[in-house]
Order: sequence, then structure tokens, then C-alpha cells
Amino acid sequence: MTQQETPGILAKAFAVVQVLKSSGELTVAEISQQVREPLSSTYRLVKSLQALDWIAVGSARGRYRLGLFFIRIGGLVSDLMDVRELARPHLRALREETHLTTYLSVRRGTRSVCIDRIAGRSVHSLEYRLGDMLPLNVGGAPRALLAFLPPEEQKLIIRQLGQEHNERYGKRGAELLADLETIRRRGWALSINDVTTGIAAVGAPVFNHRGELVVAVSLAGLPNEVVDNNHLVEQVVICAAEISRSMGFNEKVVRSAS
Repeated sequence: MTQQETPGILAKAFAVVQVLKSSGELTVAEISQQVREPLSSTYRLVKSLQALDWIAVGSARGRYRLGLFFIRIGGLVSDLMDVRELARPHLRALREETHLTTYLSVRRGTRSVCIDRIAGRSVHSLEYRLGDMLPLNVGGAPRALLAFLPPEEQKLIIRQLGQEHNERYGKRGAELLADLETIRRRGWALSINDVTTGIAAVGAPVFNHRGELVVAVSLAGLPNEVVDNNHLVEQVVICAAEISRSMGFNEKVVRSAS
């Protein structure tokens, strides 16, 4: 397949996915008619998408529906939206108490993704907006996520980050591991100037009813507002704990089961 052909194939595949999404189940002939492609090429495309789990055999022979790939993706999106809606009142309360910008972040591979952000009344970072990503070794929320991952997974991510050779993003290796141990012990992460010069952030982890790390809460502001502000740190930790409790997290139950 040439580079010129690739966008066309992707557009056709997307068209097939769209008609199945809106119609539920269709035969190849019905798909062909709706996407306005020849029957023979539509059949080949359907078979290719079936091999990728993008589509699957439907309730009757010769009929097709969306496959497990999109069911899984839909489930992930649904879960994230549920967490976001559940966390938002707590994020809003934290913003009202501190007047600083609050964030909700989730881990995706070696990155932290901002899935919610409520702007504060003071200056805030323009480098971490809704949908933006940061490496897990920088920032309040990213480092809180990295610190509470299982040790082997954590070390693997640090190795992957080290291979990226992005010198902008500070601590790696032994220094980062020591920092993560401190974060894990005290329950929160502090970031100063490593994402945006003149901005500091505090982040804390959120767990579900199984004790699994789900997201992280953070807030950001000027260093003189954040650094050495024990009350503010406590507010972030309490906010994260309240979201965890609303997700069914019970530290005593989780510890006794582990």
C-alpha cells in the first residue's frame, strides 16, 4: 500500500464504521450501498476490518456489527467520563477553596492526559490544558500517577522515558526513583518549574474500590502560593481521598485483601 493510498483506505474504513455505528447490523451489500463503494472492494474491506476486531459477525450469517475493538474503546471512554463526572464537584470545591486551577489526569502509557481542568482566578499554566499530555516524570499529577504504579511497571516506564532523550524533562533514573519513593511515602507530589517556569503544582492519587490507581488530582499556581503551603497540600490530598471514597475505596479493606 502506498502513502497516497493510505488516507483513502482509512477514509473508507471510517465510513464503514460510521454506518455500522448508526445502523447496528448490516450485510456487505447494505454497507456497500451506504458507503457507495463497489461490492467486491467493500467485501475485502469488511474482511480486513474483521481481522482487526473493528467489526464482527452479527446476529445472523452475512450480517456485521461493530467489533470488540470499539466495544473496549467505548468502555474506556465511558469509564473515564464516569470518573470525570464523579470527580468534578470535588475539583470545583477545591478550586473554590484555593482559587487555583485544578486538574484531573489519567495515565496513558508513559504520559499523563488532562481529562478535566477548572481554571482558577490567578495565573495558571498554559502547557497543560484539556486533552494535553505530559511525560509521567514531570508535573504534580503525572508524578503522583507514576509514584503509585507497581514497582516493575514504574521501572519500565522510567527506562522508556530515558530512551526518549528529551532533556527538557528533568529527573530520571536513580534520582527519579528516590523522588517517587518520597511521593509514595507522604502521599503527594510537588512540581516546581519543570513544566512551566514560574508555576508550581501539587498532585495526589485517586484509587477505586479495588485499590487500583485510576486518576490523579492536582492544582497549580505561583510558587509562593503553593510551595511550603501545608494547608493547600492537605486540601489536595483530602480532595483525592474524597474522590477515592466516592469510588468505593476503603484503605482498610484493600489492605486486608492484599
